Amino acid sequence: MKLKLPKNALTGIKIYCSKCKNDNPICRHYENHSYRLRLHVAGTKNKVKSKVLSSRSYDEAIIEALEFKSETIKNDYQTVQQSEEGNDYSVADAIIKYYQYLDGDHKYIHKRKNVSKAHRDECIRFCKYFANVLKKRYDISMKRIVDVNQSDVADFYSWAEGHYNSKTFNKCFGAVKTFFDFLIDVEEVEMKNPFKNYVSKQVFKGDNLTLTKSEFETILNAVDTANPIKVYGARKERKNMYFPYLKDAFKLFLLTGCRREEVVCLKWDDISMSPDGTKFFRISNLKVNRANRSNNRIVDFQKKYVPINSDLLELLIELGFYNKRQSDDYILFPERNIKEKTLMDRISKSFTHYKEQADVEKAVSLKNLRKTYLSWVNAVMSSDTKILSSHATDGVIDKYYIDPKILSAIEKGALEIKIFGT
Repeated sequence: MKLKLPKNALTGIKIYCSKCKNDNPICRHYENHSYRLRLHVAGTKNKVKSKVLSSRSYDEAIIEALEFKSETIKNDYQTVQQSEEGNDYSVADAIIKYYQYLDGDHKYIHKRKNVSKAHRDECIRFCKYFANVLKKRYDISMKRIVDVNQSDVADFYSWAEGHYNSKTFNKCFGAVKTFFDFLIDVEEVEMKNPFKNYVSKQVFKGDNLTLTKSEFETILNAVDTANPIKVYGARKERKNMYFPYLKDAFKLFLLTGCRREEVVCLKWDDISMSPDGTKFFRISNLKVNRANRSNNRIVDFQKKYVPINSDLLELLIELGFYNKRQSDDYILFPERNIKEKTLMDRISKSFTHYKEQADVEKAVSLKNLRKTYLSWVNAVMSSDTKILSSHATDGVIDKYYIDPKILSAIEKGALEIKIFGT
């Protein structure tokens, strides 16, 4: 909606474009227009104090402008300084503070927090999306975080509805709500959380969380036969989704049940053997160790065990088990010249592409191979499934000693687990 000023507008009030950085602009950036008050500082020739007003209603903006004028004159045109506690920030500065906090950088040691880089980046990404919505109406380097109101939340709600499915929508709003909780609880900003109450999206848990044998084989066949080119967006950008290691990657994901970063990091010398000859992977439990990190260092003492059953052994033999058994080469794509994150993303996106090319209608992605694995493991292991899924382990495991409970689960898994039951 285009903003307008009445004929007898309040002295000093302007229409401001945050994109052009001009008052009373002639541009058509209407979504970036706001009312702004420019208040002449008494006793000076050209000095002014200005404030971008939050309301797009002229009558409400006038009330806000008069309050700002009264407060500024009362303080003799001096800017109110931030307290030592840092309890007043602009939107931009508040996000920077939150980034530092999630990165373990806070002036109060007892308030420092360490999270994974991926978690930190995701939280900040959602906060930046919120800031981008605010930019349409305000200069976020000037707008105080305490002035964020329900209209701003509503604008972001509309934006998120158009960009996310229900699950990601809820994650997004939860992340921004946590951002404001941080400002209130950690930084002691005196405000109410504008994201405290909102209607979250209902997430329906589908029944099709696992793949059947025929569906998986159809996806593998698609890698060899389907069109590898994926067309993106309005510009019809074309991208080749085929890589020679894809089928091996999909099989490793299915037959180990490991998470993405665990699969791409598997090495031949991660394979160990029990006294009776049972083969298994003994790898670092990256998720648990990351949660236990301190002083920005991963405490690497939790291990994860993956039994090598007949299906998995057959695949490993195809990949060179007997020749590479003692090497520290990566099992998947050993000649790699790309980062692990890039490799993970390639495999994930390619799986989705070939799943679509194979006309598999289930709403599944690469992570559902892990769910398929655990479903079949549960059919054999029952309550011991958690031992192999690494959701819970007992005791500290020495390199040359395996807890008998874990060893028993590994041996049973290696002997009895059959993915797809065949």
